[in-house]
Amino acid sequence: MNSKIYLNCSAKARQTQYGEFLNLGFKVADLIAFAQEHANERGYLNLTVAPRKEPGKYGDTHSVTLDTYVKGSGKDAPTTKREQWEASPFDNDAPF
Repeated sequence: MNSKIYLNCSAKARQTQYGEFLNLGFKVADLIAFAQEHANERGYLNLTVAPRKEPGKYGDTHSVTLDTYVKGSGKDAPTTKREQWEASPFDNDAPF
């Protein structure tokens, strides 16, 4: 099983008169690089937002991790483009 891959971001729950909201903050360049590295074979970036046991140093109440689960397989998917390429069912030694 792969270890969790965390997205470097701010994730804080905020209580309002309309209920609880989750505020997420990302550095755009970091988010783009993370998305490009970890997008699945269909081009999606699946993330999981989960509550932390204790608030973080800057008050973060949640963490954001890469969701690598593959439906029906019972296991995690490759997490990098290289791992996806290596796990491809096609012949990766093709000359083109």
